[in-house]
Amino acid sequence: MNTISYRSVEQRDEEFLYELYKRSRAEEFVPAGLSEEQFDFLMKMQYRARKASYEGNNPGARHDIVMVDGADAGQIWVSRVNGDIGVIDISISAAFQNQGIGTAVMKELIAEAASAGAAVRCSVATNNPGSLRFHERLGFRVTGGDEAYYRLEHP
Repeated sequence: MNTISYRSVEQRDEEFLYELYKRSRAEEFVPAGLSEEQFDFLMKMQYRARKASYEGNNPGARHDIVMVDGADAGQIWVSRVNGDIGVIDISISAAFQNQGIGTAVMKELIAEAASAGAAVRCSVATNNPGSLRFHERLGFRVTGGDEAYYRLEHP
């Protein structure tokens, strides 16, 4: 059984976090026919903008590296405000996917919220049906959204 642990993100993690972000977006950009250089340029701009947005809109949120048996396996950004837990972002690297890592991480947050009588909230891109199914299997329900994102909540 894998041992999951967490550590706070440090400056030395930037390359890992950028590559994790870039690889998570690669499939959606295949139809654009971008060269590797163009794709990398676009991803760097989007990564920096996303990071600035998350930091600016979620002061006090924790950004952690998810570790499996001591190896960097992913990242999670969580906000705890007014008792509720907001999963701002979670991603697991391809080498660790389909091993129950994301499920275990989310179940920890669900248990934490349940013991506090709180909710877990997150959003999922409307063009990411796999992520929506993942969250629904864990008991999340769509509570709203727009053309780009579903808002989800686990009671």
